[in-house]
Amino acid sequence: DMLNGDADGLPALHSGMAEAEWEEIFFAAYEDFCQRVDSGEETILDPYASEAPAEFFAVLTESFFEIPDVVAGEYPALYELLCRYYRQDPLARLTKAANASRTSAS
Repeated sequence: DMLNGDADGLPALHSGMAEAEWEEIFFAAYEDFCQRVDSGEETILDPYASEAPAEFFAVLTESFFEIPDVVAGEYPALYELLCRYYRQDPLARLTKAANASRTSAS
């Protein structure tokens, strides 16, 4: 997040990724999350993410890899954006692994 200056939730983006698109999707999700936390809602994502956009980026990045189904379920547009940013799809791997487990158990 700090490659392009301050930690602000806007990392240096790959070519083909627009800063305006990142800001629109990322900050909409951040604002939604903050409202949910401020209203007292219990969230699966760590409420610490509401402290600042940089923390939201850090928590969402960790969650993207560890609990991708939660991120994709709660913020699908942000999940897709993170897939493009990290150039991978952890949910696809999780789904593939789950299907393989079911197949081998049969």
